[in-house]
Amino acid sequence: AKRTEAPVACPPWIYHNRSRVECLWARLKEWRAVATHYEKTACSFMGVLCMAATIDWIK
Repeated sequence: AKRTEAPVACPPWIYHNRSRVECLWARLKEWRAVATHYEKTACSFMGVLCMAATIDWIK
């Protein structure tokens, strides 16, 4: 929030999960196809994204 705006009240669990999501994206961007959006269609990109996330989860 800017100095002139009122602070936004957010529960602490949001920031905890935000950190997890940001770390996941950082790991997924190590895959060239994910980082550069190499796939042309949304369906193909989602397939690569799911495959990368699954392999990351297995590790």
